[in-house]
Amino acid sequence: MPDAKPRLLVALYGPTSAGKTKVSIDLCLRIRDELGLEPMVVSADSRQVYRYMDIGTSKTTPEEMRGVPHTMIDVTEPVRKLELETFVAEAWRHMDECWSAGGVPVVVGGTSVYVRSLLEGWEVDAVAEARNAVRRDFPRSMAADAYDVLARLDPKAASKIHANNYDAIVNALAHAMGNDPDRAGSSVVARQVVLGVDRPAADIDRRVAETYDDQVRRGLRDEILDLEERYDVQAQYRRLGQKAPNQVVHTHGYTEWFDVGLEHGKPVENLSSAELDEVRGRVVERIQTHTRRQRSAIPKLAGVKMVRGARDAFDLVAAAAAAGPVRSNGGRPGGARSSGGRSGGDRSGGDRSGGSRTGGSSSGGGSGGAGRSRKIVAGGNRQPRQGKSKRPPKRG
Repeated sequence: MPDAKPRLLVALYGPTSAGKTKVSIDLCLRIRDELGLEPMVVSADSRQVYRYMDIGTSKTTPEEMRGVPHTMIDVTEPVRKLELETFVAEAWRHMDECWSAGGVPVVVGGTSVYVRSLLEGWEVDAVAEARNAVRRDFPRSMAADAYDVLARLDPKAASKIHANNYDAIVNALAHAMGNDPDRAGSSVVARQVVLGVDRPAADIDRRVAETYDDQVRRGLRDEILDLEERYDVQAQYRRLGQKAPNQVVHTHGYTEWFDVGLEHGKPVENLSSAELDEVRGRVVERIQTHTRRQRSAIPKLAGVKMVRGARDAFDLVAAAAAAGPVRSNGGRPGGARSSGGRSGGDRSGGDRSGGSRTGGSSSGGGSGGAGRSRKIVAGGNRQPRQGKSKRPPKRG
């Protein structure tokens, strides 16, 4: 006898400042109240995985969550990049737990490679080793050469990646080298509802600028100074430049502060009003540019349906719930998965031409590997920001 409630996987993708947070929360509340299913947001934002980077990445606050559990936020410290395979493995763990409890994972984000990896069930056992080899052979200064190799090995993947997006090129090359290139990613055995949310470009540009100004009012400068004192970011960036592992300097909304500081020979705390205006101009321009890339990724999501708000989104989810269970046709069932990536870009500042919500990507663990992410509920257990009088010792 068919299950009355099939396993669902919902994804909501859209560019920075398109309004994903409000739509996703309103959708989750309707899933809970009208379908009787417990939703769980799986953040697919490559910057919000990092702790202590709250204001500049526009992390959803406990008040905004309105009781909806969120995961893949505050996964680890930004001392080094969190690799895609680590994100995927951790996200799948949470999603499988949600399905086992009869709930609905709702993947929300603007990092297309994160969203696609979960929707398509990417399984790339050898990618980590291949990625290290690619980075050895093609350092960031040789991104153009790496892109040329990718274009020969996997023209389809290369066509979906900007030639300056070094991290995405590395991921795609690692996938091509580490796996059978003829094996397409099998879809996850779940009824998928893939939603897109967008706004006119001029509207998004305006909202990007307004978001940054609001972040400054909410204390972005203090957050950056806390990160500087916690990790000695500026000294590391001065010494290593783009090779610095700390993701603070690879995240738009943060890196511009340190760029301007170094260019003017000042610590970030001493930037003048005119220099802060320069920071603002760079942040806004880069994130506006990045939103155009994010928008271009929407048509590449298989089966995506554009929605104007939570009502449109819920109608599609309700229809999927009423359609009955999904039968396996070769896709991988839920459960432990190996992980990794193909093509796509994140919202890091690596190529200096884009950004996240006003920031965004993941990092490695504080004193080694990544820690487990916390499932966050409104009023819940996100690790509190450290006050100025109780900062932990600096880490490299």
